[in-house]
Amino acid sequence: MCMDSLITIVLFKLPYAPKVPTLPAKDDYNKLKLLGDSFDAATFDWNLTKPFGLLNRCAPEPRTGQPTCGKILAWAKDKVTSFRERMGIRVCVFKVGVTANPITRYHAYLDQGFTSMWVISVSPSLDLIHMLEAALVSEFNKHVGCRNKEGSGVEGALNKKQKTPPPYFLYVTGGRADQSRRVG
Repeated sequence: MCMDSLITIVLFKLPYAPKVPTLPAKDDYNKLKLLGDSFDAATFDWNLTKPFGLLNRCAPEPRTGQPTCGKILAWAKDKVTSFRERMGIRVCVFKVGVTANPITRYHAYLDQGFTSMWVISVSPSLDLIHMLEAALVSEFNKHVGCRNKEGSGVEGALNKKQKTPPPYFLYVTGGRADQSRRVG
C-alpha cells in the first residue's frame, strides 16, 4: 500500500513538457539556408522543412469563392493560439511577422534562439498580409511572451521601395523561455 502511494506521488510531480523542436545542428542549419536560397513558393515542397521546425499551417484552398476577411483572421488567430499551446503557453516566447521567403526568415530567427515557425497564411496581396499581421499583433501583444510591441507590425523588409514580388506569408515563430539559449 505504501509503495502505491509513493508511485502516485512521483507520477504527479513530474512536469509536463511537450515535445518541441530544438535548435538544429550545424549541417542542418546549412541545409536550411540552401533551401531558402532556392525557395520558389509555387513549387516548394513544405515537407522538406518539417525536420527543422518550419511548418506550413496555411488554410486549405477553398472549393468555391474566396474566404471572407473574418474567416482568414479567425484562422490566423486560431493558429497563433495553437502554436503557443504546442510550445507551452507559460513558457512560449513568440513573434508574429510577414515575409516573402519564410525559410530565409526562419534561418535568421534560428540565430536568435527561436526553434519553431508556422506559416499561417499566404496571399498575393501585401495589404491583406500586413493587415493580418497588424490585427494579430493587436490581439496578442499583451500576452506573456509576445515580442511584438503594441502598435507595431508592417514596418519590416516588405516595405522597401523596391517591392519583393508575391506571394507574401504571415507567420508565427517562437521558442521556449526555459530552453538553454535565450529566445529573441
